[in-house]
Amino acid sequence: MCDDKASGKLGRLSRIVDEVKLGCEDATDEIKITDLLSIIGDKSLLPAMLLPALIVATPLSGIPGVSAVGGLIIALFSFELIFNFREIYLPKKLRSHSIDPDKLSRSIDKIAPIIKWIDKHSRPRIQFLFHRPFIWIPQLVCLFTGLSMPFLEFVPFSSSIAAIGVTLLVISMLTEDGLVFLLAILPYALGIYLIV
Repeated sequence: MCDDKASGKLGRLSRIVDEVKLGCEDATDEIKITDLLSIIGDKSLLPAMLLPALIVATPLSGIPGVSAVGGLIIALFSFELIFNFREIYLPKKLRSHSIDPDKLSRSIDKIAPIIKWIDKHSRPRIQFLFHRPFIWIPQLVCLFTGLSMPFLEFVPFSSSIAAIGVTLLVISMLTEDGLVFLLAILPYALGIYLIV
């Protein structure tokens, strides 16, 4: 299990959402990926991976390139999680990508109530799923989902659905809640149905 285990306290998800929202309000014309990572802490892989998943899960995924960049970041962070990296590595080219803070803030407003509801009701359950070898399942699913996102840009709404799945998987790992892990199966089932 990675060193983010202590992050699975009640209220952690709400704090991440609130911190990103505050960061958007403080920004001027644009906010870079590196700025967002600094806001939530650049040494915690799970919260860092939650961020691009949340962004792609919002209507921002309709902006060309957002799903591709978000997916690559998710895939990279998943790889680092699987191999137990102690610090986040993100190439300079990905760090330099920016996003409109007003659009991000509005998108966060739409999903914040759902995230906060999950945060309030999640608790450690079915915890064996979050120890090796089972923990590799959500980590690998996140990795392959991230790698697929650049191609899903061509299928309407599919990248957002995939990002919702990643969001739920990351939340389940943060909170060690097996029910949230099982809930993450639903968007993947819906995505497969839409593609087929």
